[in-house]
Amino acid sequence: MTVVERLVRHAYARGITTLTLDSPANRNALSSSLVAELAERLAQAEQDDEVRAVVLTHTGGTFCAGADLREPPEPAALVGLLRGIVELARPVVARVDGHVRAGGLGLLGACDVA
Repeated sequence: MTVVERLVRHAYARGITTLTLDSPANRNALSSSLVAELAERLAQAEQDDEVRAVVLTHTGGTFCAGADLREPPEPAALVGLLRGIVELARPVVARVDGHVRAGGLGLLGACDVA
């Protein structure tokens, strides 16, 4: 049996969906898996009428170190993720307590408030 490790944790309370980047071993780098999982979670939030806002946060000392060079996302997938954040019909708030590097700045910049 294969255990799938989640790279994006999801929580919901009082109209707020919190998505937590949870890959501190590689400083929450944007791997193809993390990008796909985050895009999926954002799409779920978009479809849920109960969600009024999304908070994007992280574990570890780095919010996001940019692209994962060992498992880089396809450029179209990364652009799609950033576009999904920008176009989300609800505000996306980045809650950052740590470093942001390289492509992580794009993720941060796509949010409505940081």
